[in-house]
Amino acid sequence: MADPAITLELEPNMAFDLAPAPRLAPDCGHCPVPNCLGKQPDVSPRWQATMRQMPPQLPGAAPLQHAGEAITTVLSVRAGCVKTYTVDRDGNEHIRAFHFPGDLIGLDALGGSTTVAAVAAVGGAQLCGTDARLLQQQLPQDAALAHHLFRQTQRELRLAQSFSGDFTADQRVAAFLLHLRERLGQGDLLRLPMTRREIGSYLRLATETVCRVLARFESRGWLRLRDKRIQLLQAAALSELAAAVEAPVSANPLRAAA
Repeated sequence: MADPAITLELEPNMAFDLAPAPRLAPDCGHCPVPNCLGKQPDVSPRWQATMRQMPPQLPGAAPLQHAGEAITTVLSVRAGCVKTYTVDRDGNEHIRAFHFPGDLIGLDALGGSTTVAAVAAVGGAQLCGTDARLLQQQLPQDAALAHHLFRQTQRELRLAQSFSGDFTADQRVAAFLLHLRERLGQGDLLRLPMTRREIGSYLRLATETVCRVLARFESRGWLRLRDKRIQLLQAAALSELAAAVEAPVSANPLRAAA
């Protein structure tokens, strides 16, 4: 099965601006991401005061951050999808995580350490950023902000632990599809921003294995593959298969995302 690049498709209300007017702070009032810190009443004014809009990230753009660099900016995903990854000595990319609207990137490097992974957009993305040094200074005096950052770190750790288990390829792919359904907020029609190769890298599977598993699921009537879309037809069957993975469920699924 071919591995077509699955391009980003944004909902009309995502306000993805390829040429944003220069401004120091993003307009959080028009942001459609409900689980962003800029929408949380207990921290919103303080968080919005530190945020600035980043240049839009297009497919093939240079990494926003490189592995081994000192963290200067904590990023917040507003639209699209962002990946964190490392590259081995042979030039092979290994994806550590995918990040969706509302996610923060760079929390692992707070405290003066360097970043473990590089950061780049998948298909395209829009982000906001805050100064990592100022955020670190604010945390000891802001219990509400610290609580929100702890909760996200906890979710990321649980997700990483879930997919690190010794599960079959079918279980991994089924759990990943259900995780995307919950994060993307698109119901049973998934418009994926990442390629089959990137999915395989994240799940520690060969691209060919991912393609075979998806084809097997389609032959069972569990889903329908249509170029850049995956229609889930039997989510209950996928859930039963993926139950052992125990991927965490977000308390704040997105209404619309990448």
